[in-house]
Amino acid sequence: MSQVDEVLPGGIGGDNNSGDSGDVEQLALAAADSGCNLPVVSSKEASSAMEKITAAAGVTIVAASAAESDETGLDGTAEAATESVAVALARRAAHDGDGYEPCDPLIILNLFQSLSTTTNSLELQMKINLHLKKLTKSPYVFLVPILHSSEEGLIQVINDNVLDKEIRFSINSTHLKNTSQQNGYPFVIDDLNKDFSEVIEMVVGNKYNTLIYDIKSPRVSKLQTQISTSSTSSTASFDGGSMATQQHCNSANCSNNGSSRSSNSLLQQQIALFVCIAGDNESRSRFQFYIDDTFRYVLGHLLTAFDLFEEKRVRYQCQNLLQVARRLLGKIGDLGQLLRGVMTEAKELAAAERCSLFLLDKQTGELVSKVFDGNEASKEIRIASGKGIAGYVAQTGNLLNIRNAYQHPLFYKGVDESTGFKTRNILCFPICDEQGVIGVAQLCNKLNGFHFDKCDEEVATAFSVYCGISIMHALVHKQVQKAEARYKLSQELLLYHMKVPDTEIQHVLEAVNAHEADQFAMDLPRFDFCPRDVKNYALSVQLSIKMFYDLNFVTTFQIPEDKLARFILLVQKGYRDTPYHNWWHAFSVAHFAYSLMVNLKLIENGVITKMQGFSFLIAAFCHDLDHRGTSNTYQTQSSSPLARLYSSEGSVNERHHLSQAICILNDSSSKILDSLSTEEFKECIDFLRDLILATDLANHFRIMPYLKRLRPENLSEGSNQRLLLSLMITCCDLSDQVKSWRTVQHVAHLVYAEFFAEGDLEKQMGLRPNTMMDRKKACIPVLQIEFLTMVVRPTFEILAQIFPETRYFLETIDSNRQQWVDIKETGVCSRTSDCCENCYDTCN
Repeated sequence: MSQVDEVLPGGIGGDNNSGDSGDVEQLALAAADSGCNLPVVSSKEASSAMEKITAAAGVTIVAASAAESDETGLDGTAEAATESVAVALARRAAHDGDGYEPCDPLIILNLFQSLSTTTNSLELQMKINLHLKKLTKSPYVFLVPILHSSEEGLIQVINDNVLDKEIRFSINSTHLKNTSQQNGYPFVIDDLNKDFSEVIEMVVGNKYNTLIYDIKSPRVSKLQTQISTSSTSSTASFDGGSMATQQHCNSANCSNNGSSRSSNSLLQQQIALFVCIAGDNESRSRFQFYIDDTFRYVLGHLLTAFDLFEEKRVRYQCQNLLQVARRLLGKIGDLGQLLRGVMTEAKELAAAERCSLFLLDKQTGELVSKVFDGNEASKEIRIASGKGIAGYVAQTGNLLNIRNAYQHPLFYKGVDESTGFKTRNILCFPICDEQGVIGVAQLCNKLNGFHFDKCDEEVATAFSVYCGISIMHALVHKQVQKAEARYKLSQELLLYHMKVPDTEIQHVLEAVNAHEADQFAMDLPRFDFCPRDVKNYALSVQLSIKMFYDLNFVTTFQIPEDKLARFILLVQKGYRDTPYHNWWHAFSVAHFAYSLMVNLKLIENGVITKMQGFSFLIAAFCHDLDHRGTSNTYQTQSSSPLARLYSSEGSVNERHHLSQAICILNDSSSKILDSLSTEEFKECIDFLRDLILATDLANHFRIMPYLKRLRPENLSEGSNQRLLLSLMITCCDLSDQVKSWRTVQHVAHLVYAEFFAEGDLEKQMGLRPNTMMDRKKACIPVLQIEFLTMVVRPTFEILAQIFPETRYFLETIDSNRQQWVDIKETGVCSRTSDCCENCYDTCN
């Protein structure tokens, strides 16, 4: 069934009147009320239509001259005129009137044509107002569309003047709905609310008596089995602020409520809009005739335009809120600035005179405000939980729109009395995050209006979401800033206690210049040199500095010798006194990196760049900075501060080592990267990050398939250089296993001392430690055999595959593995609770 069929009871051609002019009139009226688009006819068809009008209605119409046509606004083509509307006009001219002269059909056609060219509700209102004003000769006419979703009236246009700011006011739901249909009479306004009378007086004053007509829409009752298409209206007069009501039934309505219509088929209608027009009681019936005569054709199109206007308003509101959110999120770095921004945006969005913002103190339950109306308060204001309007909103989480503040029981007049400010109305709404209410915003005194309306409530509700997100992020950002400040303080404290006296720097430099390390200088580059044999801290520092000189990094990167000495001493002090992961481990790893670059001529042969080699040596020294002697697994299981800081990224220990390395490198007294350009500095830090993170064996196993593809001929392809650096730093980290058997034994003792200490800690936490960390279950020879077989040898096999001159490392690994096999086979390791102690004795 078409929309027109739904509007007409019984459809087209019902009640034995199929095809007559009465059906045509109802079709035209129904189409106009429903907002249907009727077909446009040509001038020739329009002329034919006019002839049919005269024949059907028995009315003689004299053809107008060209000048007369111009005066009426009806152009020669009659583009918007339709035969259906024309026939309807003729029927109306023949049968309607109630003694009043009907409007010229050409004027109605002209109005219908002009309205059909636009969907702008403001333009439509202006045209209809001027049309009615011309017919009634009234000083003013304006329309008040009703927004049923918000139960509000809307005033935008007076005559043809658009108001600077539209006026919205509440219309009680009882004024909009039909509650009775006694004796076939339509709904009557029995009590227009006070707001309506105040609004009318504000808009047009009280010089003239204002008649108010309600226009109902039949489109709202699609569920009715039978509906009426008549446009009925009730009238009420406004005179100097008083309202009077009167029942009225026009002729069209009475004719449509004949004996054939039963009481249960009457239409349950809603008011679509009010028509306000200046006039007296004598003019009421005549005005009503013209209003009914007009709106039976234009109501549908007008209501569609109002719907479109509301949709555009909502879309603009959403776009405006997104811009507000963008501005607010740009201020989350400063909570005070954000709160001032929130109040400014809230005032502008709702057109309020003042705004207050309170944040909820979750410890005390109080609302706290340090900013009032955009200004810093001399002292913070606190409101107890549940007290006053703001307290009530915070407690309930519900928006509160108070139209008369002094009549509300929660309003406290004392503030107004002390400040002299007059509070008329209040809009108070909660600001929430995912967990609940975090604050309350309170707007006072609606500007250019009587009170805050439903539109303001919608804006406030949406705005509160953006406020909640912004404030939540600002609070989190503030916590992060505090955490960063505490971190910087702790770093400063660490560096202060790690501080190297200038006298110590001077002593180191003098020793280097005096060649006190010459006894080790000749053997230092050799792979079989054992850094752990040095045993003297000062000497190890001198040898470390020598590595930078031998590789020509000091000259290439313009490193001041005092900064280099301080850097090495700070790194040395940055290692804790743990059994294995201490300075001597770092010194050993750095030495092996140095040996690889010297013996394999990695930089000279172009295998790696100077920057990569420089980063490689720094990473070797710093790769275990501030190691606590526990594994990544333990850090995660114990929820340590390191785990809370880095667990989401993985490689907890390694990321901490990297952070400590960057901290030392950024210290002005040890900034050995100071001569690098910005791009070179970024490149060096990138390599440093990759290399230190690569010392996590979990990462090593992850990239093992890619490492196995490395060959001398493909090292320069794609990411293979980074893979090579990762491989070499892992070999450096495992380099103790390619030293002499005596060193391997000693290192194993140190490693398992750490492992067993971690196992003891895990037992204290109620956890079951890994076998290698349980001193009651671990068998060191077995574990070492497995470690050499599964980890060490496969890694050095890849290195030997790339650099054949390192193949003898595999022979050393096999020899050391055989030593562990011999210990295991001698029966010393009995796998009893005393196993590890016996192994230690045998190893030493």
